[in-house]
Amino acid sequence: MSDLISSIEETIVYGDIVTTTTKTKTMNRDHSVTTTTTVDKTDHADEDNHTTTISQIITPPDLNQKIIRQIEYYFSDINMVRDKFLKNEITKDDGWISLSILTTFKRLQSLTTNFKIIINALKQSLSGLLQLHETEYKIRRHPDRPLPNNQTDLELTLRNRTVHVKGFPITEDVTLDKLLEFFENYGATDNIQMKKEFKTKQFNGSVCVIFPNDEKAQEFVQYSKQTPIKYNNELILECSLQIDYFKDKSIELITNEKQIKKDKKQQDLNKKTNEHLEKLNNENLLGALIHLAGIPTDTTRELIKAKFNPFTKMPWIDFNKGDIEAWVRLNEANTAKYVLEKVLEVENGKLIIENNEIICRIVEGEEEEQFWKQANEKRAAQRTQKNERYNNGKRNGRSQRIHRSGKKRKLEQDQELSTEPKSPKKIENISTD
Repeated sequence: MSDLISSIEETIVYGDIVTTTTKTKTMNRDHSVTTTTTVDKTDHADEDNHTTTISQIITPPDLNQKIIRQIEYYFSDINMVRDKFLKNEITKDDGWISLSILTTFKRLQSLTTNFKIIINALKQSLSGLLQLHETEYKIRRHPDRPLPNNQTDLELTLRNRTVHVKGFPITEDVTLDKLLEFFENYGATDNIQMKKEFKTKQFNGSVCVIFPNDEKAQEFVQYSKQTPIKYNNELILECSLQIDYFKDKSIELITNEKQIKKDKKQQDLNKKTNEHLEKLNNENLLGALIHLAGIPTDTTRELIKAKFNPFTKMPWIDFNKGDIEAWVRLNEANTAKYVLEKVLEVENGKLIIENNEIICRIVEGEEEEQFWKQANEKRAAQRTQKNERYNNGKRNGRSQRIHRSGKKRKLEQDQELSTEPKSPKKIENISTD
């Protein structure tokens, strides 16, 4: 379908001859313009009439480029290796494909279905990829440009001429056509692939741009490092060779995997610590805590324990040598007052260690609760660490035992081999003659 743009009619009368010239311009669906000039010449003297019509199609420059780009994509390495339909078609007529077949493809249809416009556009191509048939109704991939044998060979050829570009806005405004126009500013490209999310199939803001050769791809990446490339003069795009992008991505995935394992291990340790803490909190013994202060620096835990052992079973002393204070934890609730009285009776109301009087008091109320809170958190963490060391040691011990048992089996095998009867030829002073 075409839309009339303008129509001009001019009539000239010269004697008996009347000449009418009509010029019309119509816009075609593919945005090309058809100009038609019709000349109607009538000679009233002899009643002779002649009509001449000349039509010309004018295509916008960008339409030609779009046609070239689209058809060359159909015959490109990337598409031909995986396009079963075209691979089957090129086997029928020595590689030739009729334009009537190509114009059934949707993207080419959206540009034009006019054979003359297609042929005129392809004649402007400089890539050398396509060959036009003498009838100008068929085209094929040039015989001097053979296809890769398979997908693996194709990926090897594309590895260093593919650039990964990310940072595009994730909106419906970003289309393949707009991306093609955008990258035209930086030279010729063989193909542009919009990357999409696996589940949603939505554009993820990155594209893979395939350049004609390795050098062009590297030039583009180097240019992007020197002069930031912006989309719509706003967003700065990140550009890197795809092979480098995958290397960085692999390192990132490995790093993330290690971090995930590390976080998972820490979560497991925290869970075990919380389990220990819950158990310890249920074992809190109220009224069984004594605080000591003013302890000499050379005092040991054993000296403190010796003062309390006669009056309670196995008291726990929170103390490190050099500390000036200690906490005595008894193993029965509400026994602190009784035990402390008994300890002080021995020294006539005093607690003497290393000839120094120690200040003693029973810990109660909020102070007692705070002590148990901090003590249990510390003890829970220590239990987790101890269990972890034990389990690691158990695993390492098993691997060492396996290693030692392997060496032992090898040694036994070597000994068995060494006890095999020797060949008569090798036994000294014995001849086989």
